[in-house]
Amino acid sequence: MKASYETDVLIIGGGPAGMLSGIYLDRLGISSIVVERQLEISEHPKAHELSARSIEILCQLGFSMEELKSEASSYDDASRILFGHTLKDILGEIDLQADGNDLKYRRHLAASEPYLNLSQTELEKIMRRRLKASALSTLWTGYQWERMHEEEERVQSEIIELSKDRPVIVNSQYVICADGAGSRSRRTLGIKMLGEDKIDDFVSVYFKHNLREHLIKPAKLFWIMNPAAPGTFIAHHIERRWVYHFPMYTPYENKEQFTEPMLKQRIFTALGDETIPIELSSISFWRMTCQIAETFRKGRAFLVGDAAHRFPPTGGLGMNSGIGDVQNLCWKLALVLKEQAGNSLLDSYEIERRPVVALNSEESLHNYFKIWDVPRSMGLDPRAMKWQAMLLNSRFVQWLPKRWISNLRAKVYKMLSRRIMAIHQDAKLRSKVQKAIKDQTDHFDRIGLDLGYFYERGAIVRNSTAPSPQQSVSHYEPSLQPGARFPHFWCYAKGKRKSSHEWLRPTNFTLLCSQAGKAWWSEHAIQLSERTRSLIQVLMIEDQLKHELSTTTQEFRYPIEKVPLLLIRPDGQIAWCPERLPIDLSAVFNQLIPCT
Repeated sequence: MKASYETDVLIIGGGPAGMLSGIYLDRLGISSIVVERQLEISEHPKAHELSARSIEILCQLGFSMEELKSEASSYDDASRILFGHTLKDILGEIDLQADGNDLKYRRHLAASEPYLNLSQTELEKIMRRRLKASALSTLWTGYQWERMHEEEERVQSEIIELSKDRPVIVNSQYVICADGAGSRSRRTLGIKMLGEDKIDDFVSVYFKHNLREHLIKPAKLFWIMNPAAPGTFIAHHIERRWVYHFPMYTPYENKEQFTEPMLKQRIFTALGDETIPIELSSISFWRMTCQIAETFRKGRAFLVGDAAHRFPPTGGLGMNSGIGDVQNLCWKLALVLKEQAGNSLLDSYEIERRPVVALNSEESLHNYFKIWDVPRSMGLDPRAMKWQAMLLNSRFVQWLPKRWISNLRAKVYKMLSRRIMAIHQDAKLRSKVQKAIKDQTDHFDRIGLDLGYFYERGAIVRNSTAPSPQQSVSHYEPSLQPGARFPHFWCYAKGKRKSSHEWLRPTNFTLLCSQAGKAWWSEHAIQLSERTRSLIQVLMIEDQLKHELSTTTQEFRYPIEKVPLLLIRPDGQIAWCPERLPIDLSAVFNQLIPCT
C-alpha cells in the first residue's frame, strides 16, 4: 500500500521560487511539502542578480541583509559592467554609481544596497536552511513528482522516492508548480508555452579562482569583444566564482566539440593571460528562449517562476520575476485556505502578474538584441560568428587539412583584433564605441522595472479619474495609486530612523488613516464581517509621523498625511486609496477580498 501524506499546498520544485513559496506559506500559517528531485543544490551558477524589490520581499519575510550579503560580491564590484578585447584590455564601462546615479535607488529603499550580485546557488543554500527550520513546510529531496489528479476539494499527486523507487501519495488542496523552465508539471497539465522557443544556444563554463589581482578594474560583468573568444565573463564573486559563456551555433556546432582543453584555451584567450592556473568545475549547455505560459492557472494548480515564464537573462529579470510571482500568489492562497476569501481571489494572480512578466520578457529580449550594437560599433558583424560556424563545419572545409583551417582562422582573428585594438588610437571610432556602450545602460539600470511595476486590474480598487503612474525602465516615480508599490520613506521616532515599510506586515492588510479617515472608519467598519476586520491592522498616520524631523530626506516623502484612508495589501502593493470616503464599504472589500 502506498504511503499517503496530507498538506495544504504541494510545491513541485525546490529552486528559489519553490523554496520561497514554502517559506512564505509557513509564515502565513499554511502547511506545505516542497518536493525536489535533486538531493543537493547544483554548484553550477545560474542567475546572479537580486533586485531591489526582491531584497525587500526577502527582508520582509525575515531574511537579513547580512545573511544575503555574506556570499554576494561587494557593492562596488556589482555596480560596474566592462567591455573589452580581453580582461586586460578594457574598451569602455558602465558604472551604475557614476554621477550619483545610485542615489535614485537609495531614496526609495530601506535596504543598505539597492541590488546584490549573488549567485542563485548561494541564495538557494540560504533558502534551504530557512525552509528546513520552518514549522509548517517540509522539504523532500530525492523525490520525483510524477502526476496529479484533481478532485472537487483536493489534488492527489503521485511522487516517487527515488532512492527506494517507492511511490507515495500527497493529498493537497492546491499545487504550486515551480519546477523550472522544462516544467514536467506544466506539460502534464497541458499548458502550452507561447513565444520564441529558441533564440540561441549557449555554452556555460564554471570555474573557481581569485582573479582580482589579474583585473584592470573589478566588475560583475565583462563583455569580451575578441574574435577568437567572444563571450561574457560573469563574476558571481571575483575571489570565488566565475562563469564564462558564449553562443553555440547549433546545428553546425555540437556539444562534443567543446572539450575541456578547447574551453580552457578559449578562456585563456578571453582573459588575455595564459599563465593563470584555472581549472574548470563544470560545463553546462543551455538554450535561450522567450516564452510565457498560455495560462498561469489550471484548476487548483498554479505556475510560478520559470515554469510560468522563461526569457533571456539579459537584464537579470527571470529569478526576480519568480520571486514577485510567489509574493503575489501566497498571501491569496492563505486567505482562501483559511476561508477568509473566496476561491475567485486566486484569479487575480494571473491578471496581475502576467502583464508584469510580459513587460520583463519584452525588455529582456530587447536587451539581448541591443547588446550586439557594441560589436557593430566596432565594425564587427555579429552574424559572422554563425557564418564561421557554418563554414568551418561544412563538409567541404572538413576535408581540408586541419593545419590550413587553423592558419586561416588565426589570420582572420588577427585582422579583426587589429581593428578592435585600433579603437584606442582612433578618437572618432572610440567615441562611437563609447556611445554604443553608454546606450546599454537601461540593460542594467532598471529601477522602473524593479520598483515601478503596477497592477492595472486584480485585487485592487482603482480610482476612476487618477492616471496610472508613469514609469520607464530607468525611472521610478513613487505613487499612492492602487496597484502601485507603497513607497518607502524614512520617518523618525525618538531620534531613530524607521522605514515606512516597517509599518507593513506580510500577514495582514495595513490601513493608514488620517484623523478624519479614522473617525469615518470607526463608524463604518461595522459593515464588514469580523473575519474581514481581523485581516486589517489600522494605523494612524499622524502617530507614525509625529516625531518627524526636518531632514533632506523629507523631499522624497509622498504627502501621505493628506490621504484620508490608504489600504496596503500583504504584498506591499496599494489596494485602495479613495478619492472620497465611500458609502458602501462592504462593496469595496468584496471587490478586494471576494467571498465567493
